[in-house]
Amino acid sequence: AACAANELLPQSPDLPADVFTSCLTTPIKIALRWFCSKSLLKRHGISADLIDRIPGRQNDRKTPLGELNWIFTAITDTIAWNMLPRPLFQRLFRQDLLVASLFRNFLLAERIMRANHCTPISVPRLPPTHQHPMWQAWDMAAEMCLS
Repeated sequence: AACAANELLPQSPDLPADVFTSCLTTPIKIALRWFCSKSLLKRHGISADLIDRIPGRQNDRKTPLGELNWIFTAITDTIAWNMLPRPLFQRLFRQDLLVASLFRNFLLAERIMRANHCTPISVPRLPPTHQHPMWQAWDMAAEMCLS
């Protein structure tokens, strides 16, 4: 679920209307937009338009967009590896590529939505990962790409 029953979905001019779905379907774009909205880069003219024009394809690591996608995958897999019991990690992140992608993107949704006082719910329930130190590595990669 996008949030707990007693919570309201976040509403911000810096975020899409449906943050949860955006995290699941376009994680790199929403991660970069959210990063910009909370960083000093916002003051330096970094806009959603610039993010939309990052060159490359997500499946081509030789391009900036592909490299960001590769970094995002490595970071979210590392967070999951550190936080989940091994059998659950294997089931969610190694058995099926689509399931793995959705749960990677769910970790991003948890980070962004918890920063907006909202708690996304998954089945199976995952431990909180929104403050894992590896998110700092993602922030650094985002900053390097956008600056």
